[in-house]
Amino acid sequence: MAKQRQEFVKARFRQLGKRLADLSLTNMNNIPKDKVGLGSTVKVFDSTKNEEIEYKLVTSEESDVGAGKISTTSPIGRALLNKKVGEEATVITPNGKRELEILSLSTVHDEVDPEKAGA
Repeated sequence: MAKQRQEFVKARFRQLGKRLADLSLTNMNNIPKDKVGLGSTVKVFDSTKNEEIEYKLVTSEESDVGAGKISTTSPIGRALLNKKVGEEATVITPNGKRELEILSLSTVHDEVDPEKAGA
């Protein structure tokens, strides 16, 4: 049993090492400054639910829907990618179609750039 657990841990370690290497190759210049992308925090108005919702777009490993962190590969994440403030995104979910209007956007660049952050 311990040997099986050790093999599982080794496999998971290799998997995480590969993912870390992939993420280290992420070029910040490829993430848009005025559109929704990885690391963006987006406030949307969901006309289907008639409410405002805030999402942070993260990698699939960081995804936590309860905390408002959605993956860029999720249906909502994919629909929001490359949209600007004022644009609408249509999302097809198991519960039907949802219309999301982008109200505000903060990109990963806003969080990294101290001048924009007001520091």
